[in-house]
Amino acid sequence: MIIPYTNMLVTAALLVMILILDTVSSGMLLNISGSIRPLPPNCFEAVSAAGSEAKSGIYQIQLPLEGWTHRPFYVYCLLDDNGGDPWLLIQRRQGGEISFNHNWNGYKIGFGNLATSFFIGLDKLHAITQVQINELQIELHDFDDTVKYANYDSFAVGDESEIYALNVLGLYSGTADDSLTTHHSGQNFSTYDKDNENWSGNCAKRYKCGWWYNNCHRSNLNGEYLNGTHEQYSEGIIWNAWHGLYYSLKYAHMAIRPRDSAEMRVYGIRKRISKVKKA
Repeated sequence: MIIPYTNMLVTAALLVMILILDTVSSGMLLNISGSIRPLPPNCFEAVSAAGSEAKSGIYQIQLPLEGWTHRPFYVYCLLDDNGGDPWLLIQRRQGGEISFNHNWNGYKIGFGNLATSFFIGLDKLHAITQVQINELQIELHDFDDTVKYANYDSFAVGDESEIYALNVLGLYSGTADDSLTTHHSGQNFSTYDKDNENWSGNCAKRYKCGWWYNNCHRSNLNGEYLNGTHEQYSEGIIWNAWHGLYYSLKYAHMAIRPRDSAEMRVYGIRKRISKVKKA
C-alpha cells in the first residue's frame, strides 16, 4: 500500500509534537538545532541559554533538588538594569485585579498571573531558597512614580513543618529604609485560616492577606490594593519606613537571585584554570 505524501507529513508532525511534549515533561528542552538539553535550574541559566534573544519574561526552570527533579515550573525572570544577574520574581503587585486574600493552601501553591500580579507559592519559595544562598531585592513605587529599593544579602524560608518561617534575612542596604528585619525576621507565615502570629487577634484576617506577621506588621506587600493615602490604619500595600502606615503603594515586587554573582563565578572559573595550569 502506498501512503500519500500528505499523510506522511501529518504523521511526522505528530511524532515531532509527541517528542517535544515528552522531552518537556521529563525536564528536557529541544533546541532549534535538534539537540536535547536539561531545563535550567534558575533565571541566570535560563536567560544565559536564551543568548542574544534574552529579555525579561516567563521561563521554565527545574530545581536540582530531591522531590523537584520531575516538577518543572514557570517563573518570571527580570533582567537587571545594572547589568547584573537576572532576578527571579517571587511576588508582584501592579494593580488590584488579583486578590491576595487567599487561604493557606492558596499561598502554599501560589496564585495569580506571572505576567501581572502573583505570589509564587511557599513550597516553591522554600525549595528555591534551599538550592543555594539567595539575596532579596524589594522594589517599591509610590503614586508619584518615585522608586525605592530594599536589599537583603541573604534570604530563605523554611518548609511547611517550619510554618514557612522567614528564617534567613541578611543585612539591609538600599533607599527605602528597612521595614522587614526588626518586626518580621524569623516570623511564621500566617493566613486567615492559619493564625501563626503573635497578636491576640488574627492579622491575616484583619488585613486581608497572608504575610510573615508578628503582632501585625511594619511591612505588608500582600495587602489590599488601595490608592495612596487613606484613613485605614495599616491597610494596603505597606512599607512603613518610607510612607508610613496610612499609605498604600502603587507597585511592589520581591525578587531573589543566587548570591554568588556572575563576577564571582568568572573569578572561580579563572581560579580553577589557574590551579590546573600550575599543576
